Amino acid sequence: MSETERNLFYMVVAQVKREDPPTKLYQVSVKEMAEITGSDELKFDAYRRATERLNGRVFKSTLPNGNYFHGSFIASAEYKKRMGIIEIELSQKIRPFYVDLNERFTKIQLVAALSLNSAYAKRIFELLCMFKNMKDKTFRREVVELKAMLSIIDEKTGKDTYPDWTKFKTNVLDVAAKEINGHTDISFSYKPIYGDRPGRGRKPVKEVEFEVFYNAKPEPTMPLLERLIKQFRLRPDQAAKVLEMHSIEVINRQLYDIHTKSADGKVKNLGSYTAKVFGLETTKTDTKERLS
Repeated sequence: MSETERNLFYMVVAQVKREDPPTKLYQVSVKEMAEITGSDELKFDAYRRATERLNGRVFKSTLPNGNYFHGSFIASAEYKKRMGIIEIELSQKIRPFYVDLNERFTKIQLVAALSLNSAYAKRIFELLCMFKNMKDKTFRREVVELKAMLSIIDEKTGKDTYPDWTKFKTNVLDVAAKEINGHTDISFSYKPIYGDRPGRGRKPVKEVEFEVFYNAKPEPTMPLLERLIKQFRLRPDQAAKVLEMHSIEVINRQLYDIHTKSADGKVKNLGSYTAKVFGLETTKTDTKERLS
């Protein structure tokens, strides 16, 4: 999937619940998507193309009973332009896979996945999340298998976008590490595993060994209004305005980002910065009150 396709996919996964009726439709706000991903543009046409591709992409799996299954990632999409909403329908047979993903990923991880810019980073993050709760958090993947998973090797033609290990390392693995490490609740390291040397040439890299480090972050239990006031130093009227202007998903995404920057020492005045992020006007009086 492209980055835009994955973002739409994550937004739907975050909404699906086991108790949802079969006919439920899931709505994705184009404005919220832009806010979450840090984009200034409402790329309606880009999302339209992304849903068309998701509609045509085939999901394949072997079921627990041994049956082979395949289906489209989404059944349909309707664009409500006046509302800025994309309404997505899932087939009844594909819905359980979305439910399973919703229950496997924490809300923090889904928000973090949305914030990753590289499609490679998003896919590697998904892979790492599979190992976060396992006793042995070290695993290997063959380079060919890893490249196929990341669509670097074309399934039909066999063409390899990064046949050279150094370029694959620099443009894919290092980029993913830079985005994931320090910005999500998961970090990782990796090293190449070399195969036999053909003649006098350089040893080829056959596998990549990953080591996953998981720093569990508890889901917020404090009511959102209270968190905005006590933890992020907004006035009660400002906190109420934020809840009025933005969805819970967008607020939590922004608060996660603010908290990360604050922990890194990049925020001098938490209240003023939080207000600015959510588009609230601040005055000199506000700043003085927070500093006192």
